[in-house]
Amino acid sequence: MYRISFTVFCLVLVYLILLMLPGYSGVQSIPFYQNKNFNNIAHGTARELLPGNTLEGALNAVAVGADIIELDIHLTADNVVVVRHDASVDLTTNGSGLIADMTLIELQAFDVGFHEIDYPEKQAVDGIRVPTLESLFEALPDRRFLIELKPNSTDTGVALCQLVLAHGLQNQVVVGSFYSSVLRDFRRQCPDVPTSLGEEEVQVLVLLSWIGLGHLYSASGYSVQLPFEYKGVELISKSLLRTARELNLAVDVWTINDPQQMLELKNLGVNGIITDRPDVLHAIDI
Repeated sequence: MYRISFTVFCLVLVYLILLMLPGYSGVQSIPFYQNKNFNNIAHGTARELLPGNTLEGALNAVAVGADIIELDIHLTADNVVVVRHDASVDLTTNGSGLIADMTLIELQAFDVGFHEIDYPEKQAVDGIRVPTLESLFEALPDRRFLIELKPNSTDTGVALCQLVLAHGLQNQVVVGSFYSSVLRDFRRQCPDVPTSLGEEEVQVLVLLSWIGLGHLYSASGYSVQLPFEYKGVELISKSLLRTARELNLAVDVWTINDPQQMLELKNLGVNGIITDRPDVLHAIDI
């Protein structure tokens, strides 16, 4: 009993010491998040309205009120950055095969407009092709983009960096990835383009915020994208949002399509909602 009590005492003492340690000052503000307190973010170019990750979808998302276009990218065999969620085209086109094994010409032979009709209000549009990321940059030069690096490799990040810098969009792009190593490489290779936190980094931030030690977190990115809940555990809490504010991190929640939940999260103080229905969120936000 004495040994257990001493162990508990030591743990409490360590916790109190950590609690009293000075915290990090937080990350600097970046232009991407400075112009608006709340952002309507179109998930996969608003894939519930038009085929996802397409130029047509992005243009429509902006028309119905999206502030930011969220999309996913891959690299073709001839090193062109294209906008697509899956590594293969099997589920969303009339073709098959891996994007990494195809040239852009081969990839754009497939039609993505009439597949993936998995939402009741989505419009089928024949003839839509897999777009290049550059085509979206050229069509929407004044818009902001939240870009996810899908492949677990550095090549896509290098090509993305070159493209963003060539178009002068480093203030209009934030890059994310589920792979910590990919994000670390991108940050090293492309320091002028901001990133969000990776999955492992988010886990540490959430845990520290829960136990009151969020001030000890040193962020490598400028924003947090995370689901409302994970395996039945709610991740979005007042403690997390308070920690994020102290660290100057934006918090964007995905993927929220229910109007009531949108309103609740907005009132709670999240910085952005990633949604398949930017039109619905826009109606709430105005």
